[in-house]
Amino acid sequence: MPEKIRFEKHLRESTFRNPLTNNELDTQELEIRRDPLTGAQSVFNPRLEDKVAMFYGRSDPALIEKLARDSETRCFLCGDRWREMTPQYPEDLIPGGRIRVGQAVLFPNIFPAAQVHAVIRVGDTHYVPLGQFDARIIEEALQAALQFSRHLADTSIAVPYLTINGNYLGPAGASIAHPHFQVVGGDLPFTALETLLDRSRAYYRQHGTCYWSDLVKAEQAGAARFIGSTGPVQWLSAFSPQGSNEVVGILPERSNFLDMDEADSEGLAQGLAKVLHGYAEMGISTFNFTIFSGILGRQDETFRSFIRIISRQNVYENYRTDDYFLQKLLRNELILTTPEALAGKLRPCFS
Repeated sequence: MPEKIRFEKHLRESTFRNPLTNNELDTQELEIRRDPLTGAQSVFNPRLEDKVAMFYGRSDPALIEKLARDSETRCFLCGDRWREMTPQYPEDLIPGGRIRVGQAVLFPNIFPAAQVHAVIRVGDTHYVPLGQFDARIIEEALQAALQFSRHLADTSIAVPYLTINGNYLGPAGASIAHPHFQVVGGDLPFTALETLLDRSRAYYRQHGTCYWSDLVKAEQAGAARFIGSTGPVQWLSAFSPQGSNEVVGILPERSNFLDMDEADSEGLAQGLAKVLHGYAEMGISTFNFTIFSGILGRQDETFRSFIRIISRQNVYENYRTDDYFLQKLLRNELILTTPEALAGKLRPCFS
């Protein structure tokens, strides 16, 4: 396995005269990591490990509750308002215009940002703290998304590339507080998905095995970043995270959404809920996630479906963004909590 997957760390130093120590020479160590598949970089400075609050601040629950209360009366996902205020798909695509699974409701985005762009109402409750997310409610939303992908596959609108995504609260890009997911895709893969598919094929050509299956085996053997399992889903912290506190859940036997069954959606939902509960214990209030799929309907030995979850900036008055030139333009992520420490914090949530 080591010959196939390399967990590369480049150790460097930065030296300067530090006014905080009477202008004495100060040498700080930097650890630059590269993603084993894509080569994407992230950097860790151990001096920042105890200064997470400086970057993210303390989440203000009272402020979040106030913002949620103020927006609840006009929320189009609360109560039965969605029946009158949300658009519908044509009958020949979605009988009844929307997909309902329990409390989940899927409907088209009124301002699509992709060829296919659906919104999913996640539960009845307008605002849910991360520590109170219910796996059952998440599972209903994921089942609605998978039903939608099967409907698309059975029509002339069939699209080969589809993802399931989530933003939660304003710092993560959500325009409303009510939990909701989004299904987006089309006949062109998104940039990140295209890179993952291309690099996965290249790995398969070189080694004759699937990178994602190999990654699960390597991380299980190494243990430091392996977190646990929920049914068929294997969870680990990303070696070179591309977002803060990145957690990855891999389905070693599923290449695309059309392969998935209820056990898969249940495992994803349980694991996502556990990660969110762990985030809550870490003082985190917001997150993003994407579930990646291979080409719909194509049996592909080079790729496996997986979810990528990251935390975002906490909610407090006048919070600062957690992205700046390093992430948005240079495409390097700053690590404040090492993946190994993150796995240690989340592992009890899975036991």
